[in-house]
Amino acid sequence: MIPIFYNRKIWLLFFTDIVIILAVTWFSPWLRGWQYDIFTLETGASFFTLLFYLTMFYIFDLYNVERYYFTLDMILRMSIAVCFAGFFSIFLFFYIPQFGFSRSIFLIQILLVWFLSSTVRLLFIKLFLNYNDKKDVLVLGAGESGLALYNLLKDNMSPYRIVGFVDDNPKSFSDCSDCPPILGRTEDLLDIIKSRGIKILILAISRNNFPKLIRDILKARLQGIQIIEMPTLFERFTNKIPVEHIDDGWLVFTEGFNLISKEYLWNLKHLFDFFISLIMLIIFAPIMLVIAILIRIDSPGPVLFIQKRVGLNGKIFDIFKFRSMKVDSEIQGAVWASENDIRITRIGKLLRFLRIDELPQLLNVFQGEMSLIGPRPERPEFVKELEIGIPYYHIRHTVRPGITGWAQVNYPYGASQKDALNKLEYDLFYIKNMSLLLDFKIILKTIGVILFGQGAR
Repeated sequence: MIPIFYNRKIWLLFFTDIVIILAVTWFSPWLRGWQYDIFTLETGASFFTLLFYLTMFYIFDLYNVERYYFTLDMILRMSIAVCFAGFFSIFLFFYIPQFGFSRSIFLIQILLVWFLSSTVRLLFIKLFLNYNDKKDVLVLGAGESGLALYNLLKDNMSPYRIVGFVDDNPKSFSDCSDCPPILGRTEDLLDIIKSRGIKILILAISRNNFPKLIRDILKARLQGIQIIEMPTLFERFTNKIPVEHIDDGWLVFTEGFNLISKEYLWNLKHLFDFFISLIMLIIFAPIMLVIAILIRIDSPGPVLFIQKRVGLNGKIFDIFKFRSMKVDSEIQGAVWASENDIRITRIGKLLRFLRIDELPQLLNVFQGEMSLIGPRPERPEFVKELEIGIPYYHIRHTVRPGITGWAQVNYPYGASQKDALNKLEYDLFYIKNMSLLLDFKIILKTIGVILFGQGAR
């Protein structure tokens, strides 16, 4: 997602939403027939309404301008965001009688915010994101990275149109009938840029290339050509990092990974984890007691399932979960969980569906072995296999593992090495872009995952 602080168009949307939400909040009672001075309306109503709507808009990526080439996608996200914000407003205001809003006023407010904010974004698409007039780009590299880039831009109806590729192998796309042509060799790069009037060059090659080619890329940049690396563009469109299309050089020089080096922020995050896990353990203690009783009634065996997992810096620790499988379910060795797994007990299916089998991991957070937010810890047996088959898998262990994470709210339950690769792409995005704001977004998205039972197995 493009950072909100670096895009004026996003700021324009943001302040327009503020004006719309405040105006609707002030005038909804008037439309209902109430007689009052709008300037004497309680400021608390305006503040909380504004907070709920803007938070939901952010959570559902309505400030991500890269999503707006999907008009229906935007309208659907706007509908869900407005419904959630309206629900929170109704729930809160009914407990604050002095606001005095009725259900009909809230209904008017929800409909007006949805209509006006959606209309503004449709105008935004028309004025600023007219993708019928795409920007022509040239791609340097017609290998696997170049093909992945073409499929990404083609499938996502992006603002870019690939006019061609530059590669020293003219038969790179022999199996791709609809791919743009290879316009020449790398030694002809500057001539192709000039003859085609190219303003944007996308690099789908590694940084370890011939010195002359690097000098030609530098010359192009000094001539005003915008240079974009394929992994950077992929990250912008998908909110994940293409593990198979990056190298050490990209990881070293790309922006991000800043939070890892800031010890005071790590201490703040650890302190937050400690106090929140303590509070949640106290709040959920009665529920956990009931779950423990149900597990013992449902099947013989211990209440808790304790398993070895890989944590920060590769350290092994014991993770706690409510037992959801039959005893001795892995007597033949460690295996991936599968859909409709016969090893899962009756109460275990419910616990996994609601994701509450993870509640005992609050103890791991309290003890400092885990965080509330981070990559899910994997078993040592699988880690050895995954580190051999998946590049950069070890980077997951540079941060504390979490109960929930960016991969968990964006990708369904994983049960194979391919799933582990896809989840790693999300985990690397999280580690690269870690922030308290992103953690807050993950927490709220996790609530949605729990409510809808997404990815449970």
